[in-house]
Amino acid sequence: MLLAILLILFQTGTADLQISLTTEFSERRQIFLWIASFAAFAVKVPMVPVHIWLPEAHVEAPTAGSVILAGIPSKLGTHGFLRFSIPMFPEATLCSTPLIYTPSAIAIIYTSLTTSRQIDLKKIIAYSSVAHMNLVTIGMFSRAAAVRSPIFSYGHTRQGQNMCAGRATHQPTSNGGENIACRNKSLIQGVSKTLPSVPKTKAP
Repeated sequence: MLLAILLILFQTGTADLQISLTTEFSERRQIFLWIASFAAFAVKVPMVPVHIWLPEAHVEAPTAGSVILAGIPSKLGTHGFLRFSIPMFPEATLCSTPLIYTPSAIAIIYTSLTTSRQIDLKKIIAYSSVAHMNLVTIGMFSRAAAVRSPIFSYGHTRQGQNMCAGRATHQPTSNGGENIACRNKSLIQGVSKTLPSVPKTKAP
């Protein structure tokens, strides 16, 4: 991505995004710059197979960290596609669109099946997030006009789900840490009785 930015600066002579968006790049340079930017934004979305970091990051992070992860990094990836890759490199985007559909569709099915086999609440939320964002990716490259709405709603619903998961599963230990075993969904029973608002809030 850094190399792509340097090449854009070399050709346009400025870091002004509006000027860069109106600059015409050769087809070969568009393809190179598109691949470079795609590699960076795909990790942030995240897209399969570069999604492994998200479930592990959610598991290791405290509730506040999970809320930030759900609300910011993936939005940066989709925002980068919408504001940078797609409008700046239209020809390269048009050529690569069919190549985006297949891995995104596979990712939706794969991560959905993976979600159904998880027992850790945070991993359930993380893997379902990957499926959601790959669906958004298909919408972006399909030029769907309403694609910004699911991005916006994703930020709110996932943050709420992580807060509810933290509230329902957090049990302080003697050293002030978090009881990780309590995130096992099979060990959490009667949540709807003790915290009736949690199941309703976590529903998409």
